[in-house]
Amino acid sequence: MIFQKLSSYQWTTQVLLVLAAFSLHYGEFWYICRAPSDGGNALSTCLLKGLISLKKKLWSEKNMKTAITTLNNVVHDLLELATSLVDLYKLHEQHRVKHVPGLESFGEIPTWSCDTIIAILVTGNYFARLVNADDKFAESELKNLVSSVSHLKSTVLQKAEGCKRGIAQMEEYQKYAKKVEAPVDIVDFLKSLLAAKASSRDPIVTGPNNTPVKLESFRKKKGLLIISGLEISADDAATLKRIHDHLKHSQTEKETHYEFVWIPIRDAKPPNNSEALFKSLMPWALKVDPRKMNVLAPKYIETEWGFQRETMVVVLDSLGSVENLNFMHMVRIWGTSAFQGTWKDPFNWVQLVITLTVPREKLVVIKTAYTLFYGGTAALKSDIAPEIPHLSMVHINDTKGFFIRLRSCLISRLEAVKTNPVKINPLIDPIVCEMCEAYKACHIGGFAILTKGPDLQKQHISLFDAASTLANDLKRVKELVDKDKGIDLAEAFKKKEPGVQELSGRKHFYVPHYHGLGDLCCPDDSWKVSYDLSFTCCHSGSDQGGARQAKSSTDANAK
Repeated sequence: MIFQKLSSYQWTTQVLLVLAAFSLHYGEFWYICRAPSDGGNALSTCLLKGLISLKKKLWSEKNMKTAITTLNNVVHDLLELATSLVDLYKLHEQHRVKHVPGLESFGEIPTWSCDTIIAILVTGNYFARLVNADDKFAESELKNLVSSVSHLKSTVLQKAEGCKRGIAQMEEYQKYAKKVEAPVDIVDFLKSLLAAKASSRDPIVTGPNNTPVKLESFRKKKGLLIISGLEISADDAATLKRIHDHLKHSQTEKETHYEFVWIPIRDAKPPNNSEALFKSLMPWALKVDPRKMNVLAPKYIETEWGFQRETMVVVLDSLGSVENLNFMHMVRIWGTSAFQGTWKDPFNWVQLVITLTVPREKLVVIKTAYTLFYGGTAALKSDIAPEIPHLSMVHINDTKGFFIRLRSCLISRLEAVKTNPVKINPLIDPIVCEMCEAYKACHIGGFAILTKGPDLQKQHISLFDAASTLANDLKRVKELVDKDKGIDLAEAFKKKEPGVQELSGRKHFYVPHYHGLGDLCCPDDSWKVSYDLSFTCCHSGSDQGGARQAKSSTDANAK
């Protein structure tokens, strides 16, 4: 009945109305107890009867005084509980458009409000029985009431305090981010980003003894911020050292210097040898000591720059503005040439990826017109031994290295297409489609890329789920070549009976996730896509079911 009458009010308002009704009766009773009425008030006379009954019980029952004290404590807890619920509701109304940690507990307010109203009614009922001459004191009921109210109050108070802390931290972070994003120059940027609050210690150090480096030394210079975990991959470290050594020898005193600064982002539970790792890795670079770094810097780097444990390089100009948010992809592919510009058309992504993955000694011995590069988990070198004229076969052992470079190539190409003055959908760029088809091949189990000439011009991409499938395809190609001596090898690959999926015009590809690598972003809506990336159209052919399944997986992970 009470909930029905109060249904038009907000939940916290319902709590306050019920608490006010109880407080009026409860408060008047204790007021009369301290200053008895002269009998002119009928309500007071009624309460006086309860007071007389209570006094008699105090004489006859030993635990009655303790029960009254305990009941008063319950009422005090109910007041605190109601106040906390109102505070929590106000916090939600003030910050509902922002993401505040802990504010999702607002969804529990209806449940907590119902429990609070029930607790108030139980308390009122217990009090009425306490002052009634015909009712006996029930100690067990009081204990249950104390326990339930105390637990509910503790839960709500904890959530309210958590929200307040979250809001305070959010406001502190917003103030910090605003300062970082409005630098005067690179010195001001580094000081705002890295320097700990109210600390005079410079966070950047150098050498095995962690000698402090004055931030003023960065003035009028450019910066390359290397961001990674403490356990940066040896491959990335070697690539960056080559860039460092090249710039060191090519720059003169009059030229703008690039300073390499390593910012290691420690995990919640860093390894036991974290200090030794910090001292030993990349001795040629300046380093930011994690113990002296601003505690908000890792959050800013992860939130604003999208760091996800994969090595990234942020380029700063002398004014502290970000020139390139993730230069690492460019460096992996172009090396020192990455500083001279971005993508140049036409370019050969197969050549870029293969020459960085396959040892040079394997490439220089190739004398045939065509080369088939193959690899993946389904590729077993011992199972494939074709005898096709004018064709060399090279097995790519470093599958993960191939994936990483292909991924860097793909991300950089997507960004280049997006920033091109001629606006086109990145997903219809033929080079993007080719690279994504190679990713799809990796996802299925194996890839085979047919190239022509020493510059490795891409001719054909095949996908296979077992080494036997590739072997059978090669046998079919050999049969076509033997049958028609004049047929071009690339044409023979296209004419073979498709035991595997071939490159098609449909947009259906996968981008597998690897440990230690960040997520890709969809170029259309910038959603981060985890595990796989799938785009399909209505004529997906025989793979339609799998395409729908992959697309559903993407939607679930991205949104």
